[in-house]
Amino acid sequence: MAGFEFVNVTDPKEVKKHSSKIRRHVMKDIGKARRKPKTRDRRQTKIIDEQPKIGEEDDSRPADRAEDEVEKDLRSYIHKMTTAGVRNDGHISQMVYPFEMTEDRIQLARYMIEEARHVYRPFRFAWLSVGLTDAASWNITLANAALFRSRGLGAEVTEYTESQEALKYYTLSLESISKRLQDPEEVGSEGLVIAVTGFICHDNSVGNFERMNDHLKGLKHIVEKRGGLEKLSSPFLRLMISWHDLCAATYLNASPYFKVPEGSLTEIDTGDDTMYLDVLLRDWDFQCPSLGDIMCALKATAKVAIYVNRHGHEPNFWKDDVTIARLLGPASHEILTLEGRPLPSDSADPEYSGIAAREAFRRAALIFLADVKIRCLAGARELPRHLDAFRQISRLPLVNWTVVPELNLWAHVVAAIQEDSDERAWHVAVISGIMDALGLETGSQALDVARGVIWAESIMGEKAQALSDHIDSHRRLSALSQHLQDVPLDPLLEDFDFAQLASLEASQLGPTQC
Repeated sequence: MAGFEFVNVTDPKEVKKHSSKIRRHVMKDIGKARRKPKTRDRRQTKIIDEQPKIGEEDDSRPADRAEDEVEKDLRSYIHKMTTAGVRNDGHISQMVYPFEMTEDRIQLARYMIEEARHVYRPFRFAWLSVGLTDAASWNITLANAALFRSRGLGAEVTEYTESQEALKYYTLSLESISKRLQDPEEVGSEGLVIAVTGFICHDNSVGNFERMNDHLKGLKHIVEKRGGLEKLSSPFLRLMISWHDLCAATYLNASPYFKVPEGSLTEIDTGDDTMYLDVLLRDWDFQCPSLGDIMCALKATAKVAIYVNRHGHEPNFWKDDVTIARLLGPASHEILTLEGRPLPSDSADPEYSGIAAREAFRRAALIFLADVKIRCLAGARELPRHLDAFRQISRLPLVNWTVVPELNLWAHVVAAIQEDSDERAWHVAVISGIMDALGLETGSQALDVARGVIWAESIMGEKAQALSDHIDSHRRLSALSQHLQDVPLDPLLEDFDFAQLASLEASQLGPTQC
C-alpha cells in the first residue's frame, strides 16, 4: 500500500486542498516520465518493432480513412513532380514548363536545385509541384531564384527590388495577374489562385504581413468564386493556402480567412497522455464556466505536443514540411478563432483573473507552436510579439494566478523558457508565487507540473534546466531576504546614531582625492 495515501475530509473547504494534493501526487510521476531519458548505449538496444512512418499513426489505433486518403493524394501529387527529375540537375531541361525556357531561365532553375542541396527551405520542392502549372506562379518562382542567387547561398529572403533580375520576373507575374483579374473567365481559375499564392509565399518569406493580409483578402474572394478551398484540385495548394493564412493570422493575432483543409492531422489518439490536462480543464470549467472555450484550443495544442513526443526522434521528421503543416494547422486555427474577451476595468470583478489567465493560456499556446515552427526551420516571426504580449499580461495588477494554478504555472513556464534571463525575472517571480500556492519547493518540481500539461521534451528539455536553476536561485535569494528581515535588531543598537558615526569616519579620512 506504499503507493496509496488516504485522505479524510471533515469540512467542504478541505476538498479543494486535497484535490490539489492528489493532482500534485499524480503529476510527480507524469513529469518524471516526460523528462528526456538518459542516453543508453545503442549497441545494447534491440529494436523490437519498426517505428510508425512519418505522417502515420500507430497501427494499433484506428486511422481516419478520409484523412489517410488526402495524405495519399498529397504525397502522390508531390511525388509526380519530384520523380520527374526536379531533384536531379540533369533532367531540368526535360521538365514541362508553362512557357518557353531560355538558357538564363534554365540556369535559375538549376540554381534552385543546387541551393537545395546545401540549404533546407520548407515547402521548396512541394511548391514546385504547383508552381510549374501556371505562368505567373512560375515567374514568381524564378524571381525568388534570382533573388537567392543575387544574395548568395543560404541568404535571407528580401524584397524583389534588391535584384533587377528578380524584379523583372516579379513584374511579369504581376502584369499577368492584373490582366486575369479583369477577365471574367480567368478571375476564378485555379491558375490565378496559384499565382496569388506565390505572392503570399514571398510576403511570408520577407515578413511583410500587412501586404500578405491584403493578398489573402483578395485570394479569399477568388477562392469563394470557385466554391471554397475544397474545390481546388491540388491538395497541396489547399494546404499551402491554409499554412500561409495561419502564419499571417498568428503574426497579426487575428482570425484566419480559411478553414483547416481536409487531410490535416486532427484525429490524434492521445491515450493517457492528456489525463492530467483533462483533470485541470474540468477544474477550470468549474471555476470559470463562462471561459470554457479555451479548453478545445488547449486540447488541440496538446495533440501537437503528443505527436512531436511520439515522432520527433524519427529520421527527417523535422524536414517533413507537409506533415508539420498538417499537424500545426488545427491547433493554430482553434487558438486564433477564439473570441476576444475584454479585461474588466475593476480588478474586483469575479472574471478579472479568469480572463487574464485565459489570455495567458492562449498566448502560451501560440508561443509553444512558434517553438515547434522554429525547430522545423519554418521560422516564427510572431514569437517576439506574443512574448511581449505575455509580459504585459503577467504584469497586470492584482491578478490571482492561483485560479487553477497548474495551468497558470504551465503558461508562465512556456513563456519564461523562451526569454533571456533579464526578461525572465518577472516570470520567475510569478512562478515562485504559484509554487507557494501549490506547495512546491524546487524548480524541478515546478517543471514537472508543466511537463504534465503541454510539453515537447525534444524542443523544451534543454532550455528547461536553465529556467529550473533560475527559479531555485530566485527562491534562495527570496528566502535569505525574508530571513534577514525577520532577524531582530540588537536592542543596544536601536538608539545608536549611525549617521554620526559615518560623519566622524569621513572627517578622519580627510578630503577626497580625485
